[in-house]
Amino acid sequence: MPRRILTRPSALLALVVALAFARTLAASPAIGDAGHADGTFSLLSYNVHGLFRMIAQDAPGTRSRTIGWLASRYDVVMLQEDFEYHKMIAGQMTGMIAHRGNRMRSDARLIAAKVLLFPFQLFIPHFSPPYGAGLTTFTGADLLPEDATTAKDATVTRKRYRGCNGWLGAQGDCWASKGFLRVRIHLPDGTSVDLYNTHLEAGGEPRAQAIRRRQLGQLARQIDKLSGDGALIVAGDLNCAFARPGDGALLMEFRDQLGLHDSGAGSELPFWRERDYILYRHGAGVRLVVDEAGEATEFVHEDRALSDHPALFARFRTVREP
Repeated sequence: MPRRILTRPSALLALVVALAFARTLAASPAIGDAGHADGTFSLLSYNVHGLFRMIAQDAPGTRSRTIGWLASRYDVVMLQEDFEYHKMIAGQMTGMIAHRGNRMRSDARLIAAKVLLFPFQLFIPHFSPPYGAGLTTFTGADLLPEDATTAKDATVTRKRYRGCNGWLGAQGDCWASKGFLRVRIHLPDGTSVDLYNTHLEAGGEPRAQAIRRRQLGQLARQIDKLSGDGALIVAGDLNCAFARPGDGALLMEFRDQLGLHDSGAGSELPFWRERDYILYRHGAGVRLVVDEAGEATEFVHEDRALSDHPALFARFRTVREP
């Protein structure tokens, strides 16, 4: 699961960051202000490290509010690890609809842990392990079908991955039920795009890498089944690093299998590790154009950050083709 935060924002830091960014945002137009008439939409993908404060080793409640406030400027927001602080983030996402990922899997060990930990959860705020996928995709209501007014009405698919590596050792990924979340958005120009939000197995050991391979295979099969030849975006914490032996080939196999392109979104600051991606594919009758992509550096203030992952963004434009 999560790694140690590289730079831990305190309550005071979060306030300083918010005030500094408020001045920046006041001087420039919000990312989503242009609307979607031309098929343009902005997308943010961010692992927010939303664990219980003793595990996260920082002040996740305070930084979660700041994350939500900053993220609300995007048309689509795809979050990973919002386990304990979903409501705090969602409270800042005014006018957006939240689509959540799969719940905790039916594993006897997880059920037993849930029962044993239940008395503590009654008295300890934001402490509710074991977890589901920890995925949430926020979309504006104008990006959903006309008859869709709630997350339940939208075209949404939630699937859990099979297998995990580590309970007390490794990355502790077995305490969560990782998977993918698919949400289909509709643009005013008549095009649609499937958004796949995902978080894969962490760790560099051979078993973890083998599980990642199976998870990518499962995801690829589901994409073929659910999206066919449609346009799509795959984003999230893939836990694949080109610098790690085997991971680069694994990721390229996945991309080649589905015909995915790299949006160019990636970390720009030197202290991040490469784990997060925004990938995309054109579809039948629609072409996805990347107008801009990179790191959303408003989530970083000097050498302090609001999570232990970079926030990635991309601005897409759909172009209809005969």
